[in-house]
Amino acid sequence: MLNNFDLTEPVKAYHHFLKDAYHENVVKFFDNLTEKSKVDIDANRSTVNHIKSLTTKIGHVENSLGKRKALKTFVIVMMILLFVASLIGIFYIINDQDISNFYIAIPIAGIGGGIGLIFALKAVKKRIKDFENQLNKLNKQRDDYTREAYEQMQALNDLYDWNIPAKLVTDTTSLIQMDQYFDQNKFYYLRNKYGFQENMEKNISTVFVQSGSILGNPFLVQRNHISQMVNRVYRGEKVITWTTVVGSGKNRRVITHTQVLVAEITKPAAEYFYETWLVYGNEAAPRLSFSREPSNANSMNEKQIKKFVEDFERDLGKKIRNSSLANKTLTMMGNSEFEALFNATNRDNDVEFRLLFTPLAQKNMLDLIKSKSPYGDDFYFTKTKSLNYIKSLHAQKADLDADPKKFMHYNYDFARSNFIQYCDNYFQSFYFDLAPLLAIPLYQQHMSFEEIFKGTIDPNVTGFETEMMANRYDDKIFKHPQSDTPATLKRDLVRKNGASDIVNIHAYSYKKVAHVTYVSKLGGDGRMHQIPVQWYEYVPLENVVPFAVQECRTTQQKFNSTIKNQGLANLLSRISNQNMVVYSKGLISLLLKSANPDFDSNELNKYLQEDH
Repeated sequence: MLNNFDLTEPVKAYHHFLKDAYHENVVKFFDNLTEKSKVDIDANRSTVNHIKSLTTKIGHVENSLGKRKALKTFVIVMMILLFVASLIGIFYIINDQDISNFYIAIPIAGIGGGIGLIFALKAVKKRIKDFENQLNKLNKQRDDYTREAYEQMQALNDLYDWNIPAKLVTDTTSLIQMDQYFDQNKFYYLRNKYGFQENMEKNISTVFVQSGSILGNPFLVQRNHISQMVNRVYRGEKVITWTTVVGSGKNRRVITHTQVLVAEITKPAAEYFYETWLVYGNEAAPRLSFSREPSNANSMNEKQIKKFVEDFERDLGKKIRNSSLANKTLTMMGNSEFEALFNATNRDNDVEFRLLFTPLAQKNMLDLIKSKSPYGDDFYFTKTKSLNYIKSLHAQKADLDADPKKFMHYNYDFARSNFIQYCDNYFQSFYFDLAPLLAIPLYQQHMSFEEIFKGTIDPNVTGFETEMMANRYDDKIFKHPQSDTPATLKRDLVRKNGASDIVNIHAYSYKKVAHVTYVSKLGGDGRMHQIPVQWYEYVPLENVVPFAVQECRTTQQKFNSTIKNQGLANLLSRISNQNMVVYSKGLISLLLKSANPDFDSNELNKYLQEDH
């Protein structure tokens, strides 16, 4: 494990030792899992080699089968052509007394050739059937070997659990502490001390959340599913024709004209997207707010950066002289390159900005902004008093969920490579979301007093985690049966039931109702035409489903084993809708038959706790 001071220069720390240290921990962790599972690697490799060999053979047979099917199509087409030619020849023979020998030969040759092709087609079909039988046999053999390979890997697949990449972060550096899940203590702390608020908007639902702390200062990575109404342009077309007469007498001609009339209308429509943010609370410089966006400096060479800085200084000087920034009492930093590339001229407290961005912080930030790999300057940084928001472009596409299913495979060598690569990618993406914060030494020097809040609040589940758990189900379970769009899921707390939260999940979606609007447009024929434009009206829908979520400190492996317990099955059949239970990151959730279930949350824990 690395000490805290090793991250005072975050870009250098990552490339020089942190990246390799995390990778080594990942490799060591996977090898320990392998040893614990007692998987026979050689036996699995032998089985996988059979699968690969069969896959190659299947590819060859599919290729040959495709060629035979193409030949079959060709033969059928030729048969049809020959028989059509024969019918034409027979027609001429019947209707023309002076028919030449050529026309007599056509039906004879056509019928003869067609009969020959019938036998050829029969042979091709037999060959196709042989290939299909061979393909079915090979596929069955491959399925059998795949099933055997999964059985060989079952013990290892059962050991994968939630939050493995996150746990390895903390194992690598003590500076960054990762939580198992985002609990009420951490949320209340962020809310009461830093002003962070839960988003209650109906159009925003949390699909992923990961909390943690840096020296006790809390952070939260949150991915939201967002719906919004946008203006959508619908287009319709109508083809019109008309005639005009030109010339006279013998030169008189009728000309036909064709024109495509196009009409457009704009109507509101639902649009869906995901957005990922990192939120960090720190009391250093608590009166300072600013924002900045990517500068694209990582794609510039030194000469281009120099010109960029000169242009920035000239433009900023004009703004200051024009008094557009006068009310901000902006004082330029001595480091013009930092001022230009970080570009936080909307800051509202110059004293605290300088306190935060010391010469080392400026150097660190420039190293990050100008770095060519892995992402360069792709981050937005917004500070609002004691809350810092980082939104990076790479995080929008990053896979941070770490669902154990992502690691399960029948091929040991693939599973090992995939696990290591996933964890490395996870750490790279997560670390470079933290990097703009780590670049500020004062943030690493400011120790929080978070521990005074511990144990003072009910330990039930936050709305963020509840929505994330709901989003692990297929949204068809929650959304209105008439819905034509994805659903945005929001939690509404009904009551606390011991350690369990009984909630209603409100699923907001839309029904698309088709309409046709006729738009009048003048055509080239001098007449007005009605052009049909089809568009959709998005009618809001809402559906409510009872839901329960609570803490359950167990593992994925033990949950998979315990879920088969008959006592638990009896309990679920009494309170749960469809007996659907999901485990994730130390939490369990279940669909309820009603919002007033007759159960004690301790009943679930009795079956599911780790020491059961």
